[in-house]
Amino acid sequence: MRVDLFWICLWCFIRPSASGQGQSTAVCSPSCSCDEDGGADCSGRGLTTVPTGLSTFTYYLDLSMNNITELPANVFKKFPYLEELRLDANHITTVPDDSFEGLQQLRHLWLDDNHLTEVPVSSLRHQSNLQALTLALNRILYIPDNAFGNLTSLVVL
Repeated sequence: MRVDLFWICLWCFIRPSASGQGQSTAVCSPSCSCDEDGGADCSGRGLTTVPTGLSTFTYYLDLSMNNITELPANVFKKFPYLEELRLDANHITTVPDDSFEGLQQLRHLWLDDNHLTEVPVSSLRHQSNLQALTLALNRILYIPDNAFGNLTSLVVL
């Protein structure tokens, strides 16, 4: 009995996946194309919201060239490993204070070519690891003093 159980367990472990391809399937939203390394390309899909169903281990998320107008509070909180976030070429008008909450690994953030009228200072207050931030092609007329004071790792603006 013990030997039979061993072979059954071994067979379950080494058998091909249910799809018959023998490849692992990454957790991905149907609205995106994901790679096995944790990258998710959701660009140019006509999305109006951040898609659900993406892996917690996503490190790169491209939401550029969509129709996103707002970012709900804590929308990216489920992605603690996210290092690069592309939100460029959308229609974002404001970035609520808690939009980037929980993104402790965020290094690059693209917010260019949106409809922002002010620098999202409060939203970026906890992004001490952020190295690159793009805000070009927005409607920002005024940048407050010390707007980027908490971004101690910022080298590209």
